Amino acid sequence: MKPDILNEEKEVKVCTSCKPSGDADKNIDKKINWLIGSLIVLLLLFALTVYVNDKTGFLFDKKVNHYWYSNGDSEFEIIKSNFQNYEGWDIKFYFPNDPNPYLIDFRNDPLSIEDIEIDRKSKNLIMDDSQVFLTWDRGRNYTLLTTFAGLDLIKVISNPRLYWIPVNTSFTTEYENFLVKTCQDGAEKETVIYFNVADETFVRTEGHCILIQGKTEEDLLRAADRLALLLLGIMN
Repeated sequence: MKPDILNEEKEVKVCTSCKPSGDADKNIDKKINWLIGSLIVLLLLFALTVYVNDKTGFLFDKKVNHYWYSNGDSEFEIIKSNFQNYEGWDIKFYFPNDPNPYLIDFRNDPLSIEDIEIDRKSKNLIMDDSQVFLTWDRGRNYTLLTTFAGLDLIKVISNPRLYWIPVNTSFTTEYENFLVKTCQDGAEKETVIYFNVADETFVRTEGHCILIQGKTEEDLLRAADRLALLLLGIMN
């Protein structure tokens, strides 16, 4: 006779006090700790990435169109401008004894030219001048970039609400009806600013002459803007 499997009674024992072993608890704790540790490391790496890029722009390009620039004493609003084919920067500026803000534009913004070496005595040379001469070597095939370098200085030096000093252009050698001026022609109350492209970029002084030099014409323009912003007091 076959056993009645369906009707067979079986005793099922249920453990009501069973708990995971101590080893299981430790494994769970290790996984949780590992997960938390990994998250902390990832957050630190992300924070480091943001910091490094903010300081250097090394990791990815920053398309900055607006920022505030501080020279340690004052802050200036810097705004990217793009009008027709002109790309540059507008700087919100206050003229002396005037509460109304004005925009003055330059090809380069302050942060991008902080690395340029500059002799701060150049500002003192110009302050009490009665005449300033901008001079170039002719025959160097300079382009509009060098012209912009001169114009960015003229808009500051000859501005009637700023220095209000007449500015004349010249060459270092004779050419048609242009004046001839070299650094040796600089004198008390008459500063000569000499533009040159060579193997370094800087703004230096020699006697009554200011030498603005760049490795390229782009650097020449950057150096000119560095001097202009020093004259304005926007940069130190």
